Amino acid sequence: MEVKAAKILWTRSVENCGMRYMNVLSVGDSKTHQHLLDVYGDNMKISKEECLNHVAKRLGTGFRNKVKECRSKGVIIGGRKDGSLKESPILKLTNFHRKAIQDNVPDVQKMKTAIFASLFHTSSADKAPKHNKCPTVVTPWCFYQRALANNEKPKSHSSMKTKLSEQVLEKILSVYQRLANNELLARCVSVKTQNVNASCHSVIWNNCPKETFVSKKQLELAVISAISEFNFGCLNNLSAGRTE
Repeated sequence: MEVKAAKILWTRSVENCGMRYMNVLSVGDSKTHQHLLDVYGDNMKISKEECLNHVAKRLGTGFRNKVKECRSKGVIIGGRKDGSLKESPILKLTNFHRKAIQDNVPDVQKMKTAIFASLFHTSSADKAPKHNKCPTVVTPWCFYQRALANNEKPKSHSSMKTKLSEQVLEKILSVYQRLANNELLARCVSVKTQNVNASCHSVIWNNCPKETFVSKKQLELAVISAISEFNFGCLNNLSAGRTE
């Protein structure tokens, strides 16, 4: 359905508007992008961009799958003890991953360094600090590098709120490597998300609930009304009612 709808929209852009789309914002290994390459012919290149929120979400999904995989093998990395991969560290690491991309666009290498900096920072200990990838400016987010920049002795790593054990680091490193490759990060440089689409869809389904069957005409009216409300707010609907 998604592929068919996208093809209709992209074909219509040429027939009705005399224009072509140059980019497509998709999620993961979306098949839509591959099908859209045929719409405009071989001479037209369509670049694929990634939704930043979904990239970060895939990191969290990768962590949870790794916890289940290890549990099936009798290895517990998601327990209650310090350094385990509980839900709280997963959410924080996901946010760190998203922020590392946002703060370093459009430099892919800086993105990659910042992503791994957040991972190694959280797996550091007093006997084995791993802050070589953390920023070394005078006021960095890393307490260790901040102390060194101010010629002070770094405080103990025991005060860190988000910590990962060496065992956890070893298990999840492959997830980071997969989601921090240069090709994927290059598709994130526009820092776009699908929030706008999701928000518009919520307005449509609020006007026309999915669980209720309606005619095509009713659906079209619901979509038109929702788009008008989404773009211009409720006042547009009120003013349209007064002019009728």
